[in-house]
Amino acid sequence: MKTQISIEFIQTASRVLKTLGHPDRLKIVEYLDEGEKTVGQIQRHLDMLQPVVSQHLKKMHDRDIVIFRREGTRYFYSLANEFIFKILNCMADVQDKISSGEWSMEFQSE
Repeated sequence: MKTQISIEFIQTASRVLKTLGHPDRLKIVEYLDEGEKTVGQIQRHLDMLQPVVSQHLKKMHDRDIVIFRREGTRYFYSLANEFIFKILNCMADVQDKISSGEWSMEFQSE
């Protein structure tokens, strides 16, 4: 029998998933999956404006998705916990199943 998901966990997961619902934030998280990066590295890799990257990182930091350490004037960001890695791995698995034709990705439009 599966463990029932608690209301507290559902609320926490919902906040994280809502924050990750922005495509640019998902790109940042995917890039950070490779390891710690500076704001400048993220900005260059994703071809985004630095203030935009900083805003996304702040929002993700406020939701405990990323952490940072400061070295002089540079900030180094990384993923905060295993929960985020698990979400990325789940998304990759789903993409593989859809690409292989094992699963269909047909959703009703609103």
